[in-house]
Amino acid sequence: MHHTHHRRRLRRLAACTTFALGMGLVSAGQVPTAAAAPAAVSATASAKPRFDRDGDGRSDRVYRSAATGKLTIILSKTGGTPFTIGADDLDGAVSEEILPADDVWRADGVQELLTLRSDGTLRLHAGVSPTETDKGLVWQGGGWQIYNKVIAPGDLTKDGRQDLLARTQSGTLYVFPGKGSVDYRGPFAPRIAVGGGWQIYDQLVGTNDLDGDAIADIVARTPAGDLYFYKGTGSATAPFKPRVRIGGGWNTYNQVIGADDLNGDGRGDLLARTYSGTYYQYLSVGGGKFGARTYFGGGGQNLSYYLGQGGVPAYGKHNVFAVNWAGTAYTYGTRADGKFGPAKPYGGAGENSWYERMTNGYGLDEADRAMVLTSYNPGLMSDRGGEVSSSAAFYNYAETLSPGDVTFDGEGDVLGLDAWGNLFLHPGLKSTVPQRVGAGVKVATGLRADQLVATGDVTGDGRPDLVSRDGDRLYVHRGTGSATAPFAARALIGAGWSAYEHLAAPGDMDGDGRADLIAVTPGGDVYRYKATGLPGGPVFATRVKVAGGWAYMHLS
Repeated sequence: MHHTHHRRRLRRLAACTTFALGMGLVSAGQVPTAAAAPAAVSATASAKPRFDRDGDGRSDRVYRSAATGKLTIILSKTGGTPFTIGADDLDGAVSEEILPADDVWRADGVQELLTLRSDGTLRLHAGVSPTETDKGLVWQGGGWQIYNKVIAPGDLTKDGRQDLLARTQSGTLYVFPGKGSVDYRGPFAPRIAVGGGWQIYDQLVGTNDLDGDAIADIVARTPAGDLYFYKGTGSATAPFKPRVRIGGGWNTYNQVIGADDLNGDGRGDLLARTYSGTYYQYLSVGGGKFGARTYFGGGGQNLSYYLGQGGVPAYGKHNVFAVNWAGTAYTYGTRADGKFGPAKPYGGAGENSWYERMTNGYGLDEADRAMVLTSYNPGLMSDRGGEVSSSAAFYNYAETLSPGDVTFDGEGDVLGLDAWGNLFLHPGLKSTVPQRVGAGVKVATGLRADQLVATGDVTGDGRPDLVSRDGDRLYVHRGTGSATAPFAARALIGAGWSAYEHLAAPGDMDGDGRADLIAVTPGGDVYRYKATGLPGGPVFATRVKVAGGWAYMHLS
């Protein structure tokens, strides 16, 4: 990877609040099916924990509250305490992934951390204490926005060093062997291709060592819920044996998490979170098999990130902007259980009568925060820092959309749709002063739509998509990542959509990493359409009513 200046890449964001982990092991029936487990055997070797900050030989856990943006570390010795990696990340947009980095810089007994920012920058943070990282950086390098998932599985190459795996949007998986030192090129050796076809999985989970041979393994889940075990070989060029199916039904969970060794038997274990926020643990019994699940804790609907989670992180938009008929605006934040938080006032009463020229966007400031954009003559203004563009085109567009980074150059972009169905891309600029987006470039013609929604990634490939309604029918326009043709031709989702007054993009409402859609009836009933991520299957699942009384004149 190469060094780079700050780039912003956004997709979708789930928002949450607080977390309470229980440690009781209450027996519960296993919902996902699994292959028959062999009798438990003693592990003959054990891999080092990937994130042992208190030095007791067991991995510690880190999670982020979306209500505050604060990270908390659960030390196996002393329990929960605040954890710092620079500033708090309230919008969850700065660090897409937090990865354990077991002594990749220096073997001082305090593990480092890697953070992958939404601009495609990978950063190495030095550890200074069990609950704090050095705010100064050891190293940073750019260009990682070409990958939609990066994981730290443990030691894949059997040299005692932490390695990385990274998957491109097209499904090619690469291994980055750890070097055990850091120079200007970073802590990892050049990438080695593992192979293609990995886009079939919506979750890739670094598990450390599942079978007691001291070599890292991984598990991978399909959107249909099949979970597979990939046994590590110790080779950098062919790091995995052929996959073995663990079982089905794992789409019961919105996140599968590599938790390292939870019971002290030397094998890595799994945590899995339900859509209602309950965590279950699956203890490894060897050979890529697991025992029946047991209750681990609750409150997961209030978390925006958990160290070791397997899903593609959803960062960027995580709320809905609403304006009533009196011109008073509110925002509704999402949680990870398919529901909205309470309405929060935005501005004063009656201040937002220009609702028809407003949209809720993201990806256009240094922190990648959600923002309200207003078209004026001439230009586009943001509520978080002034002028986005001085182009008069924005005043003439029928719709202005802020979808995030559609071209995958690390910059947030803006789209404009004119009255004749021409779609213009205003690419994000590397410099935020004085303009944040460039001149419009026509990227599509003849786009017929009475509503066009920048949904984020509803198809599960990591690229922002569009959804449009033309009369009674709804269509998806898949993101391509191309600057000249950022969206594919529309594909039919279904009919019956004229029953709704509003369509809007809340981001990821249920914590699975895919953006969802809401539809609101003229009477104010709100329905959530969950994105399935199923290749060749329906884009959205059957609707679920999530709120009422939303008789707003504007939603975005």
